[in-house]
Amino acid sequence: MYGLPDSIGGYYAKRYLKSLKYMRKGGGRGFIPLVYSTYRVRLYKARLRTILNTPAGKLWWALERRGNAIVRSAKRQVGVQTGALRASIHMRHSGNVTGQYLWIGAKKSYAYMHHEGTRPHVITAKESPVLVFRSGTRLIKTPTVNHPGTRPNRYLTTPMRTHLVRPINIR
Repeated sequence: MYGLPDSIGGYYAKRYLKSLKYMRKGGGRGFIPLVYSTYRVRLYKARLRTILNTPAGKLWWALERRGNAIVRSAKRQVGVQTGALRASIHMRHSGNVTGQYLWIGAKKSYAYMHHEGTRPHVITAKESPVLVFRSGTRLIKTPTVNHPGTRPNRYLTTPMRTHLVRPINIR
C-alpha cells in the first residue's frame, strides 16, 4: 500500500479524529461513529497518479474550480483605477508526479505594493526636471512629492483564506 502524506483522505481522517475527540469530551449529542474495516486494499500506482495529478482526474477539476473562485473573488476585491490590475489577475494550474500546483497572482509591477501597502515616501522626477499632475482642476508642477503611503488591500490572501478553508467537494 502506498502512503499519501498530504492527501484529501488524510485531511478528512484528521477531521474525523478531531470530531471523535470532541465527542468524547461531551461536546456532541447522539453521535454514533461509523467504523469501516477492509480486508485487503489494492492501490494501483498509475491509476492513483492519474486521479490525483492529471487533468483526467476529479481532484484536478475540483482544484480548478476552487482556483477560479479565488480569482473571481480577487478581481472583485482589488481596487480599480484603470482596470489594468484587475485584468492582470490570473491563475496557472500545473501538476506532475509530486502533486498539483495553483499559482494565482497579478503581472503588474505595482501589484505587490497594492497588496502589501506602502510606507510614506518621497517621489522625485527622473526623466524631466519636474513632476506634472492634476489635483482637481489645478495643474501642479513640482520636483518632489511627499506621498503619504497606502493601506494594504490583501486582494489575493483574503479570498485564498476563505476558499481554501472549506473542504474540497469532489463529485
